[in-house]
Parts: sequence; C-alpha cells; structure tokens
Amino acid sequence: MPDLLSDALNAGLRAHRAGQIEQALATYDAVLAIEPNHGTARHLRGFALLQLGSLEKAALDLRAAVRLTPSNANAWGHLAVCLSRMDESAISTARRALLLNPASAEPLDVICRAPEAGPKSVSQLLQISPGEPTVWSRAGVNLARSDPDAARRALQRCLMLAPGEAPSLLDLADLERQRKAPATAHRLASWSLILRPMEPRSLAERAAASVELDAIDDALAETAMALVRDPAHVRAWGNRGEAFYRLADYEAAKDCGKRALMLAGNDPDVRANLGAYRLAAGDLSAGWRLFRNRPARRQIRRADLPRWTGESGVRLLVLAEQGLGDELLFSSMWSDLDRRIADGGLASVKVEADRRIIALGSRACPHLTWHPRLSPEASGEHLTHWCLAGDLLEMLRPTLSDFGGSRSGLAPDPGLVDKWVNWMDQNAGGRPAVGLCWRSGSLAGHRQRHYPAIEDCAPILLQKDRFFVVLQYDECEREVSGAPLGQGSEVAFPPGLDRRNDQEGVAALMAALDLVVSADTAVLALAGALGVPALGFVLHPGWVGLGQPGHPWFPSVERLYRPPTIPWKQTMTSVAERVDALLNPRPV
Repeated sequence: MPDLLSDALNAGLRAHRAGQIEQALATYDAVLAIEPNHGTARHLRGFALLQLGSLEKAALDLRAAVRLTPSNANAWGHLAVCLSRMDESAISTARRALLLNPASAEPLDVICRAPEAGPKSVSQLLQISPGEPTVWSRAGVNLARSDPDAARRALQRCLMLAPGEAPSLLDLADLERQRKAPATAHRLASWSLILRPMEPRSLAERAAASVELDAIDDALAETAMALVRDPAHVRAWGNRGEAFYRLADYEAAKDCGKRALMLAGNDPDVRANLGAYRLAAGDLSAGWRLFRNRPARRQIRRADLPRWTGESGVRLLVLAEQGLGDELLFSSMWSDLDRRIADGGLASVKVEADRRIIALGSRACPHLTWHPRLSPEASGEHLTHWCLAGDLLEMLRPTLSDFGGSRSGLAPDPGLVDKWVNWMDQNAGGRPAVGLCWRSGSLAGHRQRHYPAIEDCAPILLQKDRFFVVLQYDECEREVSGAPLGQGSEVAFPPGLDRRNDQEGVAALMAALDLVVSADTAVLALAGALGVPALGFVLHPGWVGLGQPGHPWFPSVERLYRPPTIPWKQTMTSVAERVDALLNPRPV
C-alpha cells in the first residue's frame, strides 16, 4: 500500500508540474481518501487549491499539512501566502518557513508586503531572486516609506527586466510625484496608458501629476474618464478633489472628498484632504475634526503623557509640527496659552519651537517656557499633558470669531528695530521701504510653478522711487543684478544679516519696513505673525483662508491669488497695482 500511495503521489506531482492542476487534484484526492493524514498529499492539494484561488479550502489543507509535517518549509511558505491573500496575519507563519529554509522567496515576499517590513528583509529577498521583476517591484513599494532613492532604483530595475510592467510604472510615477518630479510622473503614467489604454489607475495617476503641473483641465478630464470606467476608484475621486481645490472650487472639492470617504472611510489621507476642503469652505466644526488626520500628526513622535483636551490646571507640553511656516502660523495661539497661565487656567506651558524664533516668542509671551526643536528632551521637569501645535486649533479656534482679539505671539527686539530704522533713514532717502521675497528657497520639481521668476516681478520693480530690501532666504544676487528697476528705485541687501538663520534680525528689519511683499513662504508668515503690513501672492486661499475674504490668522496680511490659467506676469501686475495703492493711499 505505501508503494501504491507513493506511485500515485508521484503521478499527481508530475501532472502538477506540467500545469495539469485538475488532474493532480484528482490524484491527491484519491491518496487522501485512503490516507487522510498523509502530510505531503495535504500540502500538495492545498498548494493546488491555492493556485486555483480556492483560498479557504487551501488554508484547511495547508494548516493540516504543517501540523502533520512541521519540518516542511514549503508547506509553511504556501500557508503564509494563502493567509496573506486572505488578508489574515501571515508574518509568524512566513518566519517559521524562513527558519526552515532561509532561501525561500515566497515567505520572504509575504514579509516584505507587510507595512512593518524593514530594509533587511527586502535586501534578503533581492539576493534570493535578483532576476525576478516582481521582486524588484515589491522592494520598490516597500522601500518607498523609508528610502525613496532606493525605492526608485528598485522600480527602475524592475522596468529594465520587464518594460511592460504597468503596475510598476505607476508605482514609480507615484514615487516621482512625491519626489517633486511631476513631469517625470506624467510621462510614466502616459507610458502606462499606452500599454493599458483607459485603465483607471493610470488615468488617476496622470491626473495627480497634471494637478502638480497646473494642468487642471487635463486632470479633470482624466479623472472623469477614470470614473466612467470605475465609479468606485478612490484615487480618481481624490485627485479630482485636488483639482477642484486648486481651482478654489471648494464645494466641488468637498463633494469629491465625500465620495472618496464613502469608498475608503479609514484612509487617513482621504480624511485629511476632505478636512482641508471643509476648512477652505469655512466649515470649521467638521474641518477641525478631520484635521486630526493631517500627515504631520501621524508622523510626529508622541510624548509619554496623556493628550491634552482642554483640561484646566495642567502642565502642558506643546510639540511643533512641520516646518517654520507652520510654526509661525500656529504661533498665533501662543498668546492664548500665555494668557491662560496668567489667569490661572493652566499651571505651565512648555512650547517646542524652532530655536530661531524662541526669542521672538519669549518676548511676546513671558509666561511660556521653551524647548528648541530637534533638541534632546529636558529631564527633571514635571509635565502632565501634551498636544501638537495644530491640535490647539480645535480647542482654541473652534469658530471664526475665535480668530479675533488675540495679540501677536511674536515680538521683535526694539533695539534691533531702531538699528534697522536708522539704516533705512541713511539709505532709503525718504523712499518707501518695501521688503521683497518672490519665491521659496527650494525650487525642487514642481515648486518652480508655485512662484514667479524675478522677471515676472518687473511690474513691481519698475515702480519709481522705491527702496526694495531683499528678504529672500537664499543667495540671489545674480538674479537681482539683472532685474529692471524704475527711475529712482534701488534694490538693497540688508548688510551683515543672515536672512535664513537670524530670524531675530529679519523680524526687526520687517518691523522697520513700510510694507512686506512676499510669495507664500515663511517670510510672509513671519510678517503676519509680527503684525507687519504685508501683501502676499499665492495660488489660492486654501484651508488657511477658512472661507474668508481676508487672512483670518493675520489681519495685517492681504493676499492676491493666481488662478492656474493666468501667467505669473499678469498676476504680478495686479500685485504691483495693489502695492502702489497701499503705499500711496488715495484720499477718500
């Protein structure tokens, strides 16, 4: 009998290897009818059922196989694959398979699919199967979270091995867009559409790149086509919402965001985007709740303390979020915290902040204590609660009326202000002094489209009798040297001032100016946080606008907007007209 079972099992295995899975299954069934606890037959039948997509039946056989033959590495590996496809936990099963056979690719691939997989697992998988395109694809997707450059190389290797691998093209397109290279992302998504015309994900991915490239009409057309093919495509609804958001059509963006939320209610990015649309439309109540899903809140470290939800009498730690611009925006609430300490509502507040603005904050809010961002945590201090700076909004700014009446959270050094006033008196010669920042210091990828070139600023610079002071963070002397200037006008660089790192000095300089004119950068945010008169030029009001015509955070800031179809030079002509009106107000 054992010889007959062995012969039958070998025949089934030969049929299985020849791709005759149904015939192999019949043979395995016959063996198991005679010997139900035959471990090898259980494994092979389970593997065949896995190949046919009968996952639940396959799992029953594979679980029995590893129980009957616990040293069978392939059975453990196939069980891991089966559980993974059933969306069940498979990591421990895959690790058991690798203990038995460290060179097994399938269980290692299961581990690499998991969000918690590390670079070591990915590297091991690549060593085992260096010529397998799907392995490089899996590595690219996994490494995108921790090492975008390595992920990019892995996906490129996949496409070298399999140029027609459309999903990898789209994974690479998504990665390039996140790396601020939307033109490259657009080309890759277009290539995918050649391979698979009208495929919804390809259309949605190209639409995302189109939004970054300010080709909004293209993005709307692409998402519309994707949704005709697949009305439940979450990325298409999401990218369509982003296109309407760029157009400042926040009601249409909300509608798209709600459709995406219906389809993917637990996706934090979908929730965060809908929160931005609701805030931009002035719906603060729902907007702040969804604002909890913002990426900064998900990525930042958490303090080992209870999260503050407005309780009185606590010793509070407030952690900073993203860059300097966000810190300056949220600094508008520092004075509220300072007042609560003075009134006895809070015992103490320690604020984490960029060290460049701590002196400005401590001068305006003397009751707060400070911790430099990215510095080791101070020891020996008794704190009872914590929150992120952005979490303060839901508690301190629940309605639009709560944005009025607060004093500035920053104050310049009066002595430094006097220094810059004297410099201005000596150099401006009575001409209006205008601080100018036309772009961000970072122009990676699509960011160039967010700002005008110095040539586009000609309508401002050609005004007569102006003393322009450069507030730009980076070195831009060469740009400025070729800029046209109006009769009697001059562009000056503030002497001895490190405009990037000496925010104390920059703040004092701003306080001595007649007007700050800036792109939507930290320069504009600093002017607003100081209460300095400022005019900003931005793409659209966005969530920061909260549906209001003015700037609800910073009343001293006025903003003009550039629709996507309008060239920067035309927008800057409008900015120049407004600069002239602010510096030369007409009598009423």
